Amino acid sequence: MLKRALHVAALFMGASALSTCPGCAIQFANLSASLGGGTAGGRGSVRVLFINNTPFRAVFTYGTFDQTDQFSQPDFRQFGPSGTGLVLDGDSESSLDPGGGATPLTCGRVFSIGSSDLLRLIGENLPTATTIDEALVEGVSFLDTGDAATSPGSAPPFEALLGVDFPCESLLIVRFELDDFGPDPFRVDFEVIPSDSTR
Repeated sequence: MLKRALHVAALFMGASALSTCPGCAIQFANLSASLGGGTAGGRGSVRVLFINNTPFRAVFTYGTFDQTDQFSQPDFRQFGPSGTGLVLDGDSESSLDPGGGATPLTCGRVFSIGSSDLLRLIGENLPTATTIDEALVEGVSFLDTGDAATSPGSAPPFEALLGVDFPCESLLIVRFELDDFGPDPFRVDFEVIPSDSTR
């Protein structure tokens, strides 16, 4: 009986702490979410589909990492400015076919597009990784392929949290849109289709 009372008291104290700490519930959901995988200590994956609804080529770095691990090695991919790697032209979408370079990302606690943390961890913890320098930018750069000297602007960095914004084994759909009303000329829209969805 005493053991049960102590357990209930601990749960009550934990709930009280979460209710009096702004942001703690989000942090708890993120840090306690399953990383997927079929075995203990394993990790699942996420697939990402990019839809570029702008008339400009998008250049950026995206990936997953664990924000509480200073030695986290991001699983990342890049869309570059030319045809030497992955390219996302205006009014087009990326491929979900692994043969087309769209391999799933290892599930991490953060999914990021061009955030300062993602770029820093790539530089610090993957110093020998092959990268496209032009894509190592904060946010998303857009290029006018008809006039390479002119950049129409950029979209701000984007981050989504595991357990809050998406679960492992899901499909993440990212849309790049023109934004006539925001502080930046472009915006990033985000949608999630869980693995158990019938869509």
